[in-house]
Amino acid sequence: MGRRIGVLAAALLWAATPASAAPQHKVYLTAEATDGVPSDKAATDFGCTDTIYAVIELTGASTAKHHLEAVWRDPAGKDRERTRYPFWVGRDQERIWVWLKLHRPTEAALVQFLNPSAGMDEFIGEWQIHLLLDDQPLGIQKFKVLC
Repeated sequence: MGRRIGVLAAALLWAATPASAAPQHKVYLTAEATDGVPSDKAATDFGCTDTIYAVIELTGASTAKHHLEAVWRDPAGKDRERTRYPFWVGRDQERIWVWLKLHRPTEAALVQFLNPSAGMDEFIGEWQIHLLLDDQPLGIQKFKVLC
């Protein structure tokens, strides 16, 4: 009988031990920043003139060179921007970000005071950002651009 308890205790200990040291991540979007550094206040709705930051907080990534890829997809499903960002992890926790800033056509800038969405029609709606770390998907974040 004592033998079964010993085996059960070993099995519980093994189950509680992480199987691998795979990095953990948290991803969120924000438009708030101080001196170009995004805040940790997550948002899902943005204005046409906002700078939209996608923030990735990594824990436990290997000390090495990595690369982040971000694909910003507009409401029509068109890939509008692709960012490839190589970076070096030198500590257990890293915080990196990419951003998107929408620009209205020059001719629409003249009437933006009368119509805030002038020239921005194709940007209004639900967007997606697809994130990959070292060619492995981190996930898809959805957000809305409203004018």
